[in-house]
Amino acid sequence: MHTSTREKHILIELLVSVLVSAYYFYGSYQLSGWTQIIGSEMAALISKVIVIAIVASIVLYAIFSRATLEDRDERDLAINGKAHAFAYYSLVGLCSCLVGLVMFNEGLGLMGNNIQISGPLAMHFILMALMVSGIVKSAVQLLCYRLS
Repeated sequence: MHTSTREKHILIELLVSVLVSAYYFYGSYQLSGWTQIIGSEMAALISKVIVIAIVASIVLYAIFSRATLEDRDERDLAINGKAHAFAYYSLVGLCSCLVGLVMFNEGLGLMGNNIQISGPLAMHFILMALMVSGIVKSAVQLLCYRLS
């Protein structure tokens, strides 16, 4: 099974996105359960995540992707467009779920059973939606390259 340079780049992007997302959300949830976003611990975590993402990208690209990328053709552009569409739909769906959750929370608040959705929690939901849409984009690109 031959893997092109473009597929290797997409696979590296997918791996880095998944690992960095998992590390960030695990670390941020361990800090304070996503209730506080302001603090030295969160700043340290964000700094670690940025450094890990940069170092992991450099190391993985250096090890697995030494060849230069070939020029994009119509197939590459079509796959890229399809992947962006899937990423957009996943982002819209997840953000719609967040809006629905906020509306549901407000409805429960009127009945006296308020589930607290704070600003930091909403920010983490939006960040999760952005990370998931990036992962969906890379996964769809890989799948399309493998199937074609």
